[in-house]
Parts: sequence; structure tokens; C-alpha cells
Amino acid sequence: MGGPQARIVAVATALATRIKTTVIMPTENSAAFRLKCDQGSIGYRALPITRITREWRVAFRYLLFSVLEIRRLKAVFCQGNFDVVHVSGGSWQVKGVLAGKLAKKKVLWHLNDTSMPRFIRWLFMFTSRWADGFIFASQRSRAYYSPFIRSGKPEFVIPAPVDTASFSPKAHNSSDDEIITQLAGQFVVGTVCNINPIKGLENFIHTASLMNGYHDKAQFIVVGPVYKSQQRYFHSLQQLCSRLGVDNIHFVGSRADVRPLLSRFDAYVCSSKAESSPMAVWEAMAMTKPVISTDVGDVPIYIRDGENGFIVPVDEPHSIADRLKSLMMDKQMRFQFGEKARETVRRHLDIKRCADLHAQAYAEMI
Repeated sequence: MGGPQARIVAVATALATRIKTTVIMPTENSAAFRLKCDQGSIGYRALPITRITREWRVAFRYLLFSVLEIRRLKAVFCQGNFDVVHVSGGSWQVKGVLAGKLAKKKVLWHLNDTSMPRFIRWLFMFTSRWADGFIFASQRSRAYYSPFIRSGKPEFVIPAPVDTASFSPKAHNSSDDEIITQLAGQFVVGTVCNINPIKGLENFIHTASLMNGYHDKAQFIVVGPVYKSQQRYFHSLQQLCSRLGVDNIHFVGSRADVRPLLSRFDAYVCSSKAESSPMAVWEAMAMTKPVISTDVGDVPIYIRDGENGFIVPVDEPHSIADRLKSLMMDKQMRFQFGEKARETVRRHLDIKRCADLHAQAYAEMI
């Protein structure tokens, strides 16, 4: 359950009175996604579809059953009488594109990243001709994929949305979460992400190490799950903490509702090496948190350096630490950045606006 899944449910819910959405998802590892669909009263079908991963057994299964799974998807698309097949998870989801075209449906391909292995880029270049249009989650995603796309097809840039009514400092976000109690009286720096190398968590740890000598009450929180495929990477992060003598960083796992922890953060850090439209950053901004982010995706469009947050180069923990020191020393700056950040999200990234943009894209397709 990551950003793309959260976006799918949010947009489908916002459009429910205008557009009927049916989500097609893999049976495996989809319990949280199905729960979100149930909570939003969004129709779905879970099918035995294999997704591609770095794990060789799963990748082999992906190739072995591709033809069967494409035929299975085609049958579902035909039976469902859909107008548009919105391939919503990224450039690797070629099965949905091929099945949609075989079912003679309009195919809208959603691209939400700025970094993919060479094999996936090659596969996308070969299969992109079958899409009827493209949604890009950011201008940087558009620039990344444009060289592989034939011109003349409709293109839309739609950022990841935030429900600013729900992600609000005025929302009821009280919690008996144990970590919140432990952090009473501390300056809390947080990040929300799945644990994987693209999130640059080594730099988050190095920042915590740099702050150790500056502020003895600074605590660093990582909120997010550790999937089986990332256990080795997570172990390397723990070893890095040990080598640096960092004892002020806490990996607290995933939360069904991140708002109580976001409310407790004094500052939010995005240390990613690559992003497109990071929903977790937008949610932190909506909660009036001052954000320090690496220069990734379209973050610099919405965070104006020194006005409503800070932008730093990728892989420069010293720069993150310097900006954190400024925020720690200036409570008024934290307040002003947070208020301006929320207003930016409310104006440009609210779910109502992003849902309308999706509706316009669907209408143009048909």
C-alpha cells in the first residue's frame, strides 16, 4: 500500500458521483489495498496477477505466466464494459496496456516515477505505442519518459492529490501511539516512506548523526513498512546506525493513519534520490509542517526554497542538517513555512482539483 494505491482510492472516491471505477489488483499482498477500497466503497477485483520485482523467482513467474494473465485481464475488461482502462501503477505495468488494447478499450497509461531500470525503460519504449494517452505525475516524469513516446497522443500532468480537509492541523489527530509518548519534549524530525534504497535513508541517518553533536534532544522518526524484498537493505541501515553511533533514530514501522505522527513532527525531511509527485511530502505540507526536501520530482514547483520550505541537493546530508539547525533555532520560521506550505497544497494539490483533472483526461479519451 503505497502512494499509487492511495491516489487510486482517493481519486475514485472523489469522482464516485460522476464516474464508476473498478480497481483491478493482484490477489497477492493486496489486503491493505482491498481494505482501503472497501472503506471508500470502491469496487474492485483481485486477480492472480504477478507483478515484476527484483526477486528472481517472482520475475521468472512474471514472464512465465504473462500470456495467461494478459488473457485473463482482457476477459475482465471485456466483461466489465469499461470505457477507459487506466493503467495506474507505472511504466512496468505493460500487461494492463496490452490487455486493454486486445479488449479494444481506450488505454490511459499513468507514469509516476523518474527512475527505472534499463530493461523496464526498454520494455516501455516497445509497448508505449499501444497506449492512447498518458498521465504524468510530474513535469519531471514527463521529461523522463517523453523520449520513449511517439508524439501526437494526449498527455496530461496530474500531481498526486491530498485530501486537505482530512490532512489538516485542525483534524482530530489524537493518538495513544507509544512513540508519541516517548518523544515528549523532544524536537522531532520525521519522514514517511516505504523502506527502499530510492528513499535515500542513508542520508537521513547521516543527518541524524550530524545533529547528535548539535542538539541532544533531536529525534528522527522513519514511518513505513519493511517489505520482505527490502530486509537486506533495512539490515544495512541498522548497521550504518551502529557504525555511526546513532541512537536517536527510530524505525517505527507502518501506520494505518500517519496523521497523529505527522502532527507530532516539528519538521519533515524527504531525503529521496528520485521522486515524481511524492504524496507523503504533500501530506506533511498540508499538516503545516516545514519541509526540507531533496531536489526531486516536482517538489521545487511547490516548495519555494526559503519561503515555505527548503530544497537541498541529493546526497548532501550536511545541507539537510544546516537547514534543520535554522528551523530548530527559529520557531517563527517553522510556523510561517508550515502555514505557507499548507496554502500551496490547498491551492494546487487538493483532491478536488486533481480529481477534476482526472475526469477531464477520461473525457478526452472517449
